[in-house]
Amino acid sequence: MVRTKDDYYIESKRIRNEVLAMAEALKGEPLRFTITNGITMDVEITKSDLKTIVSKASRDNKFNAIKNALAKDIPSYLKKGRYLGWRRVLEGKHEESAYFAYFDREIGVKTILAMRKMKNGGPYKPYAIIDQYAFENNVGELEIGTPL
Repeated sequence: MVRTKDDYYIESKRIRNEVLAMAEALKGEPLRFTITNGITMDVEITKSDLKTIVSKASRDNKFNAIKNALAKDIPSYLKKGRYLGWRRVLEGKHEESAYFAYFDREIGVKTILAMRKMKNGGPYKPYAIIDQYAFENNVGELEIGTPL
């Protein structure tokens, strides 16, 4: 069966709703864990984090469906992903963040997970799952190795 753009749109919305239902369980009780994959991160995932990820839609409905499915299991993404590097926050943007770290994973299409390190020793928080095009055109130069 050949899937159409409408099929992927419907699937994207269905999975988005599943993620939002999962996110409700994190209300008041964030998921916290530590992971070492390229860098060591104390991670916190809240309802708001998942809502932000599934609310950022690209023009490609197939990518949106894949991105939303990956948002269902951020810990697994980080364990199986490849650390790409980090970059400083762009001036005037994301004032609450110290920097962003990036991981990629290919599941039918290349995806990149942006993790932001909160200022003042705060945890890493997932921010977005983007495609290769957005990564190449919006992220800029990455530093390799351990952040700041």
